[in-house]
Amino acid sequence: MGQNNVVPAKAKDNYTVQYLMVLNSHKQILMMKNKLGWHMPALRSEKPQGIREALDSLAKAIGVRISNINLSGLYTHKFRGLPDHPEVSFRTYYTATYLSGKISQPADKNTEYHWVEANKALPLLHFDFMKQQIGPILREPKKVWGGTFLINWENDQFKNSEIIENIYQLGGN
Repeated sequence: MGQNNVVPAKAKDNYTVQYLMVLNSHKQILMMKNKLGWHMPALRSEKPQGIREALDSLAKAIGVRISNINLSGLYTHKFRGLPDHPEVSFRTYYTATYLSGKISQPADKNTEYHWVEANKALPLLHFDFMKQQIGPILREPKKVWGGTFLINWENDQFKNSEIIENIYQLGGN
């Protein structure tokens, strides 16, 4: 009778990011340094992967094996000044335990990974909102934290961030 008028879905970046906080037995945390500064290793949710699959894949790309993956933070970001991104996006933080492996530096010379003493990690972080999000996780890792941030951009440049929903406990002990 009629034809199916199927329009292929256009891939759209949802700006959802998963951060992996790997801790070793020496009280060090695995961190990434790129041209913006220091961050936690991260991946954007662009592939059809489950959470564990994606985080294991990220760890493997860095050269480490992990276990005990736990959700530790679920934050929302609203954006001002990004006309192509009116949606809210999610930032999820997962903690994991280092099992084995040696850090493998990526081919991109602008990115490198290092073990950093956990008590020195926060001041290194480039973005204040990331310091605010990771702080509670490092202080009380058995809890799950949440909150909402407004990320302000101007002329395609990050300007600043504001907490618009205070950080609070979502779950855990």
